[in-house]
Amino acid sequence: MKKGFLICAFLTAVMIVSPLLMLDKTPAKDASAEAVTKTDDGYISVMMTENGFVNKLDEREYVIGAVAAEMNISAHDEALKAQAVACYTYALYCKNNGNSEELNGADISDSSEMHQGYIDLDARKEKWGDEFDKNEKKLEKIVDSVLGKKMTYNSEPIMAVYHDLCSGATQSAKTVWGKDIPYLQPVQSRGDTLSPDYRKTVILTNSEFADFAKKIDGVSLSGNAESWIGEISKNDSGFVTEIEIGGKTVSGKEFRKAFGLRSCVFTVEYEKQSFTVNTLGNGHGVGMSQYGADYMARQGSSWREILKHYYTGITIE
Repeated sequence: MKKGFLICAFLTAVMIVSPLLMLDKTPAKDASAEAVTKTDDGYISVMMTENGFVNKLDEREYVIGAVAAEMNISAHDEALKAQAVACYTYALYCKNNGNSEELNGADISDSSEMHQGYIDLDARKEKWGDEFDKNEKKLEKIVDSVLGKKMTYNSEPIMAVYHDLCSGATQSAKTVWGKDIPYLQPVQSRGDTLSPDYRKTVILTNSEFADFAKKIDGVSLSGNAESWIGEISKNDSGFVTEIEIGGKTVSGKEFRKAFGLRSCVFTVEYEKQSFTVNTLGNGHGVGMSQYGADYMARQGSSWREILKHYYTGITIE
């Protein structure tokens, strides 16, 4: 839900979430693990986007594979626990609200673009190489400590979206997707501004800029390049809601997609026959910031405190 956006299947009325793929096995619980609850049948079915096959996965394996796909294993343990709860909650949300017909009967897909990522045991071995045993044991312990914990609002699992890195404040669901969701409201995430990846600068020639602009329906650039960009409207978090390009007003999301920008928090400047585009953060900016979660954890916050900060008014069950 990084990934993203994660995610952006929210315009459909209700969405889906996450991936997985593995065998049925009963995990050995860590001595400090909290009480575990399970989904109705203890499994999450995942459609593999590569071939459309559906795999019925034990929920423990699913959460391990989802966290491995979505967050850097070097993150603080409390941040990884928060991510595990978010992945599990999002899967439950999809299971309850998704269109299984579009997923060949599955609860969720393994696509981080559609829902959230998932990688199986073999993929984790390939990803971590010589560090596999250490990383797998670390992640198993983390997942076991929170397995079954979920976030709810009005007693229902929430759409627990998340993203890589925000601009210093998260966005509301209404700003990004046009629908207000009480638990997806903007909050401060100042630790994000300390990330080495916080700012991305791209310099484009006139012709390069025009080539990107062609991807936006109805936009055709000609004449003086200095006049190609007009008024830019932003919200209080710096999120571009609308931008005028070539005399046509388009949404910040349309511009971001056409130009391949990391987020909708951006500026565009023209000087010396070239365009400079500065982007802050990475992802849609809604829900939990993964970098911000890691920062909070390193400042002493628990996984519960992290989740309650990023998801307004939720209950953790």
